[in-house]
Amino acid sequence: MIQKFIKYIIPIIAMIALMTSCVSGKIVLSNDANISKYKYVIFGKETSGDRELDDVVMSVQNQIAETNLIVLSASNTVKIIEYSDSILTPNIHVTSEKWDGGHTYITVTFYDYNTNQSVAVIKSSGIGMTVSHDQNIALSAIRKKLNKLFR
Repeated sequence: MIQKFIKYIIPIIAMIALMTSCVSGKIVLSNDANISKYKYVIFGKETSGDRELDDVVMSVQNQIAETNLIVLSASNTVKIIEYSDSILTPNIHVTSEKWDGGHTYITVTFYDYNTNQSVAVIKSSGIGMTVSHDQNIALSAIRKKLNKLFR
């Protein structure tokens, strides 16, 4: 009896878990963008949409810093002038619905530091069982897209 119960319940639990977690992600490049020319990133223009989500914004910043891009300080004007044609600056926007089973959306738009033209947009979203789970799923998707874009 117990074996029959376990035989049927475990697959049902696994299906429910898979159905309650959903992730999506996307990369869009500007028509004439040569993403390989960018070697540096400067933070400072980030927005979150909701100050309560600053931890998620900072997590995205940390993930960007873990790519092949070298982080420059905005106060290091000598380096900025020297490398200005190969610097990106990201605008990070995060929204998270405040109920369990809601969505978390993360959009990172990379701008050319010199021209302020958008170069690339990375989007992700996560649907999980809790708000924290939503955010972790969306962060994981952003990490994968960042690694794909800046490898």
